[in-house]
Parts: sequence; structure tokens; C-alpha cells
Amino acid sequence: MAHIVGQSTDARSPRGGHPLNPDLRDSADNLMLLCADEHAEIDAQGALDVFTVERLRRLKLEHEDRIRHVTGLGPHRATTVVRVVGSVHGQAVELSRSAAVDAVTALSRFPLFLESYSRHGVEVDLRHLPGEYCAPSQDARSAAAESRSYYRYATRAINEVIKNQLRAGIDRGTVQHVSVFGFARLPLLVHLGSLLDDTVPTDVYQRHRHEQSWIWPLEDGPTTEFTVHVDQDVPAGEEAVVVMNVSGTIARREIPSGLATLRRYEISPVNAPTHPDILRQQTALQSLEHTIRRFLASLEIEAKTLRRLHVLPAVPMSAAVTLGRTHHPQVHPQLVIYERLAGQYVPTLEVGPATG
Repeated sequence: MAHIVGQSTDARSPRGGHPLNPDLRDSADNLMLLCADEHAEIDAQGALDVFTVERLRRLKLEHEDRIRHVTGLGPHRATTVVRVVGSVHGQAVELSRSAAVDAVTALSRFPLFLESYSRHGVEVDLRHLPGEYCAPSQDARSAAAESRSYYRYATRAINEVIKNQLRAGIDRGTVQHVSVFGFARLPLLVHLGSLLDDTVPTDVYQRHRHEQSWIWPLEDGPTTEFTVHVDQDVPAGEEAVVVMNVSGTIARREIPSGLATLRRYEISPVNAPTHPDILRQQTALQSLEHTIRRFLASLEIEAKTLRRLHVLPAVPMSAAVTLGRTHHPQVHPQLVIYERLAGQYVPTLEVGPATG
């Protein structure tokens, strides 16, 4: 039991010269629980200018606030953490267990890592798979051919974990909420999202470049809104294109020639430029999700013959997961996800069967 302001007003009492009323010096607000070595350290004569009354009070309040926060999280605030990490263009990212803990606790949840599966919980590590990165000298066709093997193994790895581990927890009722962290190539993240149960409440996290953190920042102003419009108004057939200009812009000249005559839609931010950190707020991702859901619902009305939707995504990774989650394979057209390889957009992955 250590006193912040010394128990006695005697000059030999550490910090005892503080004007705190002597009657209050044995109160809980003036006491800290420390081990013996720490007690001796803060009371050492040479450390009194370091461990001041103000600093010790601040440390005590910060610790009490943290304990109050974590002990106030009831069972309904539990979340099952799912992490999928790969390399993108040869670059990996820190997606550790501790990074996930920090992010979910910032949203007033506590993580369940389903330790019965592994000491890391529900985790898919794609970084060891061959074929992730195409050499700059490759043409688009060669790069796509090399990527096919990678995608075959990568989707198999994701299926194994999500279907056999996470799904088992959902079926048993032990998974009531899911927190998803994904850093991988965009088509794989759309595939990941398509495997997640849309009926289970889910938070999808985004890595923020500026902070190099997965924590959603506090709301600091109006959220970004998104819209969808017809970019090429031709009669709807069995196939159409949607260009998702969210974190970047795909120019019309970059659209593959084989898609040039199809009906084309564009999803883009409202009164805001596209940029990599556009999903600065969780509400921005929620706004984008609402726009995607509204768009897919509209296709059921205005494009009843549509069987296949070609998707050219320039989106943050959390948006790719969200796209997969919003897609219903029995209701919506098959998604053909394109990827930019060797300077061209090529189809790399199909999500859902072709409808019709």
C-alpha cells in the first residue's frame, strides 16, 4: 500500500509537503497498490522529481479507467477474431494478435480467439504460398496464369479455416459476433467475405495507413457517403460491369476491351475524391456497405436477365470483405473479380455460381 501524497506532513515523508488535507491522505483516492520494489522506487529521494503527485495520480486514473472498461464488458460484448494475412505486391503487414486485441477493445468488445483450434485462434496465413507476386517483366496473361495456382491454394486455405473452424463455432452457438481483419489480395478478401454468415453480427476492420493501426479512429466529422450510377447506359443482358472507384480511380481506357459493350455501373464517393484512406471512419464503411446492398437489390429489378457481374475494384481491403458479405449467391449474379496484373485488369476469381 503506497501513498501518493505522503501520509505525514513531515519533510521526510515522500511528497508529504503537498497541501492535501491530512484527513484525506489515507483515503482510497490517495493510495496505490504496488509491489515492494516499485514502492521503494517511487519513494526514493532521487526519484521524487520524476514520480510527482501529478504523475502518480495520472497513472492511477489511467489504470482504473482501463480496469473499469474491461471489467464492464459483459458476455454479450465478446467477439470471435478472424485474421487473414497475405502479401500484396510482395509487401506484408503487421496483423498480430495484439493488434487485433487493441482494435476490438477500442470498440468496447473483448476478443475470443477460439483457442481450441490453435494458439493463434482463427487465422489464415497466406504468406508462405508460392505465386503471390508477379515479376514486373511479365505480361498480363503470364501473370494471370501464375496467379491461378496461388488462388487455388489460397482459396482452399481460407475455405478450410472458415468452413471447418468458424462455421463449426457458429453452428454450436459459441460464436455470436465476429471481428474480421484481412490483409490480402482483393479477390481473396471478396471470397473471404462470401464465406462469412451474413446473419451473424460482424465488424470488419481496416488498416489505416497514416496511423499504421487497425483501430477505427473516433468519429471526427461528417462521414463519407457513396453513390452508384449507370456509367454506360445500354440494354441489360446476361452480363454487366461495375467499376468501384473508392480508394482509387479506374479510367475508362483501362476497362478490358471484352467488357466495353456491356452495361456499366460505377460506385464512387459523393462530393469527395477517391484516396487510399477514404474509409477513415467505421461509418464510412457502413455507408459503402449500404450502397452496395442497394445496388445489388436494384439489379434484381432493372436487370432480371443478369447472370454475371464483372467487378473492377479500386477499394480498401475492408470494402472487399464487405462486398463478399453482401453478395447472396442464390439471389445475386455471379461476381467475376478482376485484378490489375502487369498493367492490365484481368479476371482472377469467381464468387458464387452463375445464376439463371
